[in-house]
Amino acid sequence: MKFHTVGEILKNLENCIEYHLPFSHIRFGDGGIKFLHSVLNYDQDQLNIIIRKEGLPSHKIIEIFELWGHYARNANYIDSPEIYFDGTFWPRIKKPGKPINSDTELKLRDWYKYYHDSEFDNENYCNPESNYLMVLKTDKYKNIFNLMKGRKVCIITVFPEVQEVLKDYNVDIVKIVGHYENQYENSFKKVIQIIKDNATKYDFWMVAAGELGRIYSGIIKEYGGRTVDIGFVIEYWLTTYIHPRLHAYMTMNLSNKLELVLTDEGEKFLENI
Repeated sequence: MKFHTVGEILKNLENCIEYHLPFSHIRFGDGGIKFLHSVLNYDQDQLNIIIRKEGLPSHKIIEIFELWGHYARNANYIDSPEIYFDGTFWPRIKKPGKPINSDTELKLRDWYKYYHDSEFDNENYCNPESNYLMVLKTDKYKNIFNLMKGRKVCIITVFPEVQEVLKDYNVDIVKIVGHYENQYENSFKKVIQIIKDNATKYDFWMVAAGELGRIYSGIIKEYGGRTVDIGFVIEYWLTTYIHPRLHAYMTMNLSNKLELVLTDEGEKFLENI
């Protein structure tokens, strides 16, 4: 199985910016796998937890599920958790010395079945951690800041204050409500209209919007725009908080706190990043 490196992804994005081609990078991650499992296996208890947290209307779940499939099929890249288990990248852990929940690991290992049964039908796989890898400072490839320089960017996020953190770049914000605040009811329609009206007005978008974010990303590409799924990197930019699962492998770049650098342990995987 081939995994596209972050260098390849960003080079492709840069090419699409230059030639005004649509582009989408969509990550489903652990939460996406759990959503697919819930829908495919009629696990209503787990689905109810996701519905409440992500603000999804229960009567729209199948529509959202089918939209995921549609936009996954049409994405330039989607993530796959297989890289955690094939020895080419660091393992998925909860924190150093503590493995993830065994039930979560089983779901991640069954990712192909969930993708297949959901008709994702896209083998342009990338790393689930590609959002964090996009802000790595390395000699190997340009990072997201190289692409932002001199370009116009829009971010869909709960945290509009990130605009101040990124004040050296030309960034607009589309604000959404957060977890447990009914995003579908309170943000979804507004965001979709903004995307439809403005998809191509930006060189690219960055999406940090949970489960509904996969739909935003898909619609951005559908309307001719370009987008990457930046996820929790927004929180890192605001707080310099790095999830404990990454502590052994990545740390803040002391010369630019918005960037990350690899630790000695992380450097072992540089060839596959």
